Amino acid sequence: MSWISPMTPVALLLVSTSLVPTFLVTQASPGLNVTFDPRTMTLRWPCQENTTNVRCILIPWEKGPIMSRGGECSCTFMQESLHRGLTLEVQATVNQRPVQEKLLYTNPGADGTAVQNFSCSIYNAGFMNCTWVKGRAAPDDVQYFMYIKNKRTLLEMECPCYLQESGIHTGCHLSNLSLLSVKSYVLVNGSSPAMGIQFFDSIFLTKGIEKLDPPANVTVHCNVSHCHVRWHQPRTWHRFTHQDFQYQLDIQRQNIDPGNLNPLINISGNSENKYHFPSPEPRHKHTVQIRVADTRRPQWSAWSRPVEFGSEDMTATILHLHLLLVALGTLICALMLLLLLKRFVGTCDLFPTIPQVRDKVSDNHQQTVWEDFVRGPGKGEDEEVLTVEEVSNPFGGHV
Repeated sequence: MSWISPMTPVALLLVSTSLVPTFLVTQASPGLNVTFDPRTMTLRWPCQENTTNVRCILIPWEKGPIMSRGGECSCTFMQESLHRGLTLEVQATVNQRPVQEKLLYTNPGADGTAVQNFSCSIYNAGFMNCTWVKGRAAPDDVQYFMYIKNKRTLLEMECPCYLQESGIHTGCHLSNLSLLSVKSYVLVNGSSPAMGIQFFDSIFLTKGIEKLDPPANVTVHCNVSHCHVRWHQPRTWHRFTHQDFQYQLDIQRQNIDPGNLNPLINISGNSENKYHFPSPEPRHKHTVQIRVADTRRPQWSAWSRPVEFGSEDMTATILHLHLLLVALGTLICALMLLLLLKRFVGTCDLFPTIPQVRDKVSDNHQQTVWEDFVRGPGKGEDEEVLTVEEVSNPFGGHV
């Protein structure tokens, strides 16, 4: 079966037979003989002359009434979920007499036989999986079939690839989403030789079921004092703007106790996909991861792959820094000593030594000692000075 082709006659027959309406009719005379086609959401009645003021009312389960202006012979509503049942009403004037007719639409089949826990999700920007479980009251020979309808073009198709469990269809995989629109309608009906099977249907916004991929191309660049993180917004099937995204950054130091983890950082989609933070050198080795969510529903994507930055061996880095600081300190001290020495030598040349103030006590002591050794005139006893004169010996020698 082609993905974008309309449903085959067999598929249409399955849908039509599984959506046979049952109705409770209350009418005034003359009646309109209204019928309801759930596949096209259309109310019809035989055309009569002088039918005016036609108004159709649809009341879904647990929702308010939906009004629609009809023509002379029919009126059509937008697609609604039908599996919970609804009430339809036609009001008109025929031959100047008011006519009112009501229909109560119910889900045919045994209670509890429809699929349960139905959900769909779009992932990897181009695939969709829908899953469900067998109804609690459904027999073991039940088989389910899923159909998708584009609400804008009204094209329909059956699931091209079923997921199975014990031979029963429990899901559908779609690898081509070209049939999907902003709003899509999904129907899952069933069949069994043992009993009638109720159907399940749902209308979903494709933007609301898309599971976002993590941000791509995460990079970190650091300078001496700061680090800068950049990333690309995730690839999506539906068109998103920057304002539709919100991000969380997880920046953690490696090999740290769980109790000392840094808190997550929330970033708006208007941040131009970048974040900078102070991180002076030397810095320990860190990792950064980013995840993203739609601002309308905080369902976070998986984390991006960790990106590392910083130094792995901080001991060597700190040792090198310590040695550098010691060498720098030694050089500064040497320069200071040299400057002090130069200043001292210059001071001695410019300013000779100033004589000390004479100490009277010290001077008197030195004078007394000196006078003990040097006798001046008039002190002590006079000494006789002998003069020795060399005389020549007449006999040939010295005396």
